[in-house]
Amino acid sequence: MTDSDKLIYNLVYDYYETRILMGVCLYGEELPSIPKIGETFRMAPRTVRAALSRLEEKGYIEVTARKPARVIYQADEARFRENAAMYFVPRRAGIIDFCGAGLLLVEPVWMYAQSSLDKDTWEKLKKNLSEAWMTDLSVSTRLHLHAFDELQNRLFLNFYWELLRYIRFPYLSRKDMHSERDRELLVDGKENESEIMRVTFEDDFNAGMRKLLMFCARAEEEYGLKEMEPIPFCWNVYWQRPQLCYTLVSRIITVIMKGTYPIGSSLPSLSNMAKQLDVSYRTLRRTLSILGSLGIISCHRGRVAEVCFEIGPIDFGRAEVKEGLRLYRESLQFMALTVRPVLLYTLQNVEKEQRDSLTAGFEEISRQDKCYLCFKLVSDFIVTNCPLATVRECYRVLDEFIVWGYPFVLNRAKRPDLREEYAKVICKAEKSLKKGELESFADTWKNLLEQDLLKANQIV
Repeated sequence: MTDSDKLIYNLVYDYYETRILMGVCLYGEELPSIPKIGETFRMAPRTVRAALSRLEEKGYIEVTARKPARVIYQADEARFRENAAMYFVPRRAGIIDFCGAGLLLVEPVWMYAQSSLDKDTWEKLKKNLSEAWMTDLSVSTRLHLHAFDELQNRLFLNFYWELLRYIRFPYLSRKDMHSERDRELLVDGKENESEIMRVTFEDDFNAGMRKLLMFCARAEEEYGLKEMEPIPFCWNVYWQRPQLCYTLVSRIITVIMKGTYPIGSSLPSLSNMAKQLDVSYRTLRRTLSILGSLGIISCHRGRVAEVCFEIGPIDFGRAEVKEGLRLYRESLQFMALTVRPVLLYTLQNVEKEQRDSLTAGFEEISRQDKCYLCFKLVSDFIVTNCPLATVRECYRVLDEFIVWGYPFVLNRAKRPDLREEYAKVICKAEKSLKKGELESFADTWKNLLEQDLLKANQIV
């Protein structure tokens, strides 16, 4: 099963688990057929079967050959209500936080996705939705999933899927609540359909939020959950295996960037590094091998590795390097689409001291002639200072992926024109911050990310 299959697999499993535990799918009811589920979630039959098998293992459904799966979970209304309370009450603060973060992280990507769809693609998308319009997952939610899929940015689609898995209340809709509206939108058709669907999604979401918050307020008292520890949103990205090596590559590149392992110095011995990072020798050796393929370090048999004075040749044929480059490109696109509203919101909600600290950071990397570190500087500022937890979590992960771009940028930074280009951007950013011209600063940053995305897309 591929990483993409696993993502959809979890989404489908969570969807039906939520509906069963909270009383939308009742004992004895049949789930849609495997082909119908596949149409709704755009997934292969084998992945549908894997999700159904897990639901069966949990005792939620019964799967019989050549028949639709049947719900066998039994509970009364009180138990359904308790199940919902135990899930949503500790996540209430995170879901409320998402309401603000969604405007900064999802809405800009939706606007871009919508504008990127040509007429033929839109008609094809509409046809796919209309063929499966009699489903419990509303057309407004499915439209987002399908449109984001067209972007071919697996990283953002992963983020959106994980958000759905966290908030879950859109899973509780019933087709009799929206089937007539879906038919009107998808079968009969209307002018300016994409805008109508956007408004429809907002209406669905806002209505669901109102019901959820009222339910949580009552359930908190009813079940004595006021002291229940909150469960925040956590973005779990599914890397290719071995997962730990990818994480370690980012961690080691970060400490090299910060000067913990200076350029030209030797890394600690394998035994010391393994102890510091709390990993096995095997995992560390594989990580160092990937760093060697990126040209960051020079590995010598029987000797400790050295941090290169200059980035060496990059092995673009290696699978891990290809994956790192993909994540770098997709994180650049994600940031380019969202960084303007995110930066504006963050800068407008921090104290002057935090803005001055960011300005000082730009001055320092300019003084050190390390303007290529500007991406890390800005993402760290957002992760540290943005009031919205969902934004901080999103940019924390994106920051890790942007780190993978360090060797690619340094490889290009050997060109004097690139150094000059970054220096000009940093100078303009400093001036904008000092003058309090926050929109100009955000625009400068958006433009730089867009330019670097174009260059990243040219890398073999």
